[in-house]
Amino acid sequence: MRLFSLCLMVAPVAASAISPEWTAEKCDRYTRAWHMATDGLATGALSDRFIADHDAFLDSGCTIRGAVCPMTTSEYDLANMLSLMAVAEGATGSFLPFHCTPTPVLQD
Repeated sequence: MRLFSLCLMVAPVAASAISPEWTAEKCDRYTRAWHMATDGLATGALSDRFIADHDAFLDSGCTIRGAVCPMTTSEYDLANMLSLMAVAEGATGSFLPFHCTPTPVLQD
């Protein structure tokens, strides 16, 4: 019975996840979360690259996926917090901009 109830609750969210309105709403919510999370953050805590890549994500209407790679502890902490905030607001993990391409280890 619990599974059935959960499915009923998830179905409307899944159906609305593909609508342009829901995509725009997720972007608005995520943008507010970004501003709340970065308000008062120490200057220099985030790299220029991280900020520029993230700004490009927001400027695209949150359509550029996997374009922001956290490299420092502060950036990872922020990415983790934003990820939790986004999922709590109904966005899926695939909505988020965070992804790092693995760097090959060079042999000596």
